Amino acid sequence: MDRKQDELLDHEADGIREFDNALPRWWLYGFYFTILFAAAYLVNYHVLPRPLIGRQGMVAEYNADILAFGHKLSPNLKAAGAGPQAVLTDPDSLAKGRAIFEGSRNACFTCHRPDLGGLVGPNLTDDKWRHGCSLSDIMTDIRTGYPAMGMLPYGIGQPLTDEQVLQLASYVVSKRGSSPPNPKPLEADRDKPCAESGS
Repeated sequence: MDRKQDELLDHEADGIREFDNALPRWWLYGFYFTILFAAAYLVNYHVLPRPLIGRQGMVAEYNADILAFGHKLSPNLKAAGAGPQAVLTDPDSLAKGRAIFEGSRNACFTCHRPDLGGLVGPNLTDDKWRHGCSLSDIMTDIRTGYPAMGMLPYGIGQPLTDEQVLQLASYVVSKRGSSPPNPKPLEADRDKPCAESGS
C-alpha cells in the first residue's frame, strides 16, 4: 500500500505526531551494506580455518603474539627447539638450576614445592606430564609458561637467559624419579605418560 509523502501516523505522544516517510535510499543501502559486511567478516575470521582476506587466523595470531611476548621478555631468546640441547649434569650447573628453582626471583618452588613433588603445579619427579617431559619441552614450558593455568613465562615473568633456562630445565630433569614424600596426586584426565606427551 503506497502512502503519500508526509502522511501523519495515527498515534501521538505528548502532543507530538510523526510522519511516515520512507527512509532515504542512501541510508537503506548503507544499512544493508553493514549487514552484508558483518556476515562476511564473521565467516572470514570466525568460521573459515584460514581467512580469505588477511594473513592469519585468530589462533595463529594469538600464538604469534605469545611468541613475540616471550622474545620481548628475553631479547636473546632462541626459538623453542632450535638446535639440539644436551642435559647439563655437572654439579655447578645443577646447583645454579636449583638456585633458580628455589629463588624468589622466579618462585618455581611455590607451585611445584622445593622437592618438585607438586602443590598447585604438577609433580615434576614422576613420568606423568601434561605438556611433554623432554628437555626441549621443559625449556619451552619455562619460556612461554601457561598463563591460563597461572604460570607466567619464566615462572613469575622475570626473564632468564638461555643458559639459565637450560640450567633450570636440567635441574628439573635431574630430579626425575626422586620420589618425594606425599607427591601431588595424578589427574588422570590431564597427566599422561611421557611417551604420549611429546618426549
